[in-house]
Amino acid sequence: MQKILSVRLDDDDLRFVKAEAKEENVDKAKVIRELLEKGRLQMAIEQHRDGKISIGKAAEKAGITISEMMDRLAELGVKNRMTKEQYLHGVKNLEKVW
Repeated sequence: MQKILSVRLDDDDLRFVKAEAKEENVDKAKVIRELLEKGRLQMAIEQHRDGKISIGKAAEKAGITISEMMDRLAELGVKNRMTKEQYLHGVKNLEKVW
């Protein structure tokens, strides 16, 4: 369900949104939604890269699956911060589930 949110933009950002909307032949709201989606992903990637959040939390913040987040991180060359011990712990937990 979508909600309406009123946002104040400075003149430069508004010009950018208008220009993108015109160039892509879409409405301004669509441009802003795309920017927000890309911003969520970028923020999540940076926080994960900096060791602030796990890959699962990064995927959640970005609104994508863990698998998709892993693909995005690999595309950008972001190294996996998981230690061998964390990996083995995850494997043990997986074995319990199966």
